[in-house]
Formats: sequence, structure tokens, C-alpha cells
Amino acid sequence: MTLFIRNSFSLLKWVLLIFEVFVSTGFSSVYILNQSGNKEINDQVNSWNTEFMLSLEKMWGIYPQKPIYMIITSANLGLEMGNATDYPTFFQVTIAMRSPLSEVKGTVAHELMHVFQFSWMEKYGKQMPLWVMEGLATWYGGKMGFYPASLDYNPFLFQSVNPLEYKDYPTDTTDLEEYYAEVHSLFVEMNKKIDFEKSLPKILQNVEITSNWKTAFSESLGEKFDLFYSKWRSSTFYYLLFNLIAFWGIWICIPIFFIYIFLKNFFYPKKRENDDDDTKRLEDIYGKDYWSNEEKGESDEKSDGDSGAKR
Repeated sequence: MTLFIRNSFSLLKWVLLIFEVFVSTGFSSVYILNQSGNKEINDQVNSWNTEFMLSLEKMWGIYPQKPIYMIITSANLGLEMGNATDYPTFFQVTIAMRSPLSEVKGTVAHELMHVFQFSWMEKYGKQMPLWVMEGLATWYGGKMGFYPASLDYNPFLFQSVNPLEYKDYPTDTTDLEEYYAEVHSLFVEMNKKIDFEKSLPKILQNVEITSNWKTAFSESLGEKFDLFYSKWRSSTFYYLLFNLIAFWGIWICIPIFFIYIFLKNFFYPKKRENDDDDTKRLEDIYGKDYWSNEEKGESDEKSDGDSGAKR
């Protein structure tokens, strides 16, 4: 009887362990609905999901309590490469198939980051500003795959779009694209200093206490967030301005250079390259006085010619 109880207890431990691993790795929580026509992508997306769910669970300290239905589509979603929606009983993630595959991987990571953000807000009853949501998602998407969000060489557009001022997404397409690019650049810069994979749990703890994201970021950054943000915007603006000047400077200077070359050759014909060599060779043969003797001979010939004309 004792042996039976021990074996039963040991078996129960193994069942609980397998169940824990099964749940924590998310094998049963992400269901793929492939509508793209590319069935070969399923295994790849499953592999990404397992990798990202484990990584995100470590950062957020929680696991989504609702199933995730991931729709892979060939439809054109416009500027958005994917989206995540929080419904009462499940999460829906839509991923647009496109090339290269690393871009699809980045989009999967981006949208799963949103799923964990929704789960965290539901569990702790906290709000998350739009710039934090998209900043973390674009950073994570770029880290795990490829995220094509890059700042345009337009410092004036950069100045006109301030992510911290938006409570909702910009309605203008150009501004929306710039918004994504800016929050991505900001959080990549922040990550260089605080490493979100290590610091996010502490940041979240501070937000749970203070309900203030700027204060939580300040503690991890070691300086006021507003000061960090101001320095980042200033340095980025001048970087974009320099690139703009350099870009247009090159295109302006190239035609000017060719016009200069044309005018120089047209009005000032190029001297023969071997003139100096010929001069040196003649001086070596006839001496340094060669030119004065030659000029004297020409003068004498001219005098004789004039005399002959008079006779």
C-alpha cells in the first residue's frame, strides 16, 4: 500500500510538472489559422511562438489566461503589418504574410508583445500610454526579427510628431509612419542604457506602485525621463538635419562640379601633359641657354628679313 501511494505521488508530480511545462511554453495557447495559402509557414510560426512566449513571460512575469488565435493572411493590411485585439474570452492576432520572412517574424514578436501588455493591464488594473505600448512592441519586434521602422531624413517632420503628445494613433498616414519610427528609435536608445529584458520586471513593479511610467523609467535610466527624452530628441533632430544637408549637398554639388569641368576645358584648353618633359629634355641637350639662343636666332632672322625688304 505504501509503495502504491509513493508511486501514485511520484506519478502525480510528473503529471503536474508536464502540465506546468505544457502551459508555460504555450503549446496549447496559440492557435494558428492560416489563410495565406502558404501552409509551410505553420511550423515556422509555431517555433517563433514558443520562443517569444517564453521570452515575454520572463519579462512580464505573467502568462496570458485566454487563448490566442493567430490569423496568418495574405491580405494587404496597409501600413500595419499586423494587429492584436483583446476580446473578453480570447486574443486575436492578425499577421500579414510578406517578404522577407524576418519581417514576418518581427511582426509576430510585435503583436505577441501587445498580448502580454493587455494581459498585464487586465491583471493589475493599470493603464499603459500608447507610446509605451508601441515603443516596447517595436523594440521587441526589431530585436527578435526585422522591423522596418526607420526615421526619414526629414527633421521638420520629426519635430512635428511628438509621440508623448498622442493619446491615440495619428490619423494621417505620414504622421503614423513617423510615429512608429520615432517610438522605435526612442526605445532602442533606452534599451542601450537599461536593457529591457533585464530591467522590465523592475519597471513594472514601480508602475504597480506609482502608476507613473515616466517615474519608473527614470529610476532605471538613472536620470529624469523628461531630460533623457529631451536630449534624445535634440540629438536626433540634428542628426537628421545633418543627413538632410549632406544628402542634398551631394546632389547639388555633383552638377556644379561637372559644369565647372566643362567650362574649364572649354575656356582654358588643357596644357599638353608632356610639355614639361620636352622642355627638360631640350635643356639637358642644349643647356639652360637654349631658349635665349633660340630667341636670339629668331631676332637675327627677323632683322635680315627686314633689311632685305628695304633693298
